[in-house]
Amino acid sequence: MVEIMKYNIEFKRFGPQKEIQKLIRELITRIEKKTKSFSPDVVFLRLLVEENSVRTLYRVSITLEVPEKTLATKEERHDLDETIRDAFAEIERQLEAHKATLRGEHLWKRRARREATQTKMNAAPSEQDTREVFVRHGGRKANG
Repeated sequence: MVEIMKYNIEFKRFGPQKEIQKLIRELITRIEKKTKSFSPDVVFLRLLVEENSVRTLYRVSITLEVPEKTLATKEERHDLDETIRDAFAEIERQLEAHKATLRGEHLWKRRARREATQTKMNAAPSEQDTREVFVRHGGRKANG
């Protein structure tokens, strides 16, 4: 039996069209795929879509609870489709960053950068470096 992520969707002040409901289901499925490394019991998504009819403005807020963190975003636009897509894109970005932190990527990427810097520093001296050594030693070529 395949367990799926738990979620709650709430619409305030309007009823969504079928296309919007379908879009939300597709975007939730994408999040589910990206969170399948976590237990479905610890992942919970809340989606609130609100319409301000006076200004025809849509506000979308998403919170995604994952191990060790709660990710959140809010988007506000006049186009509902665009607002939903942007909010989910931001949650996906935050989720990828959190997963990278859990994997310790920041540590091994830093180590790789440090090793690259060390390699550059230990490389053969450039012509400019040689000239500086020559000048520092009063015009005599330094040994080694």
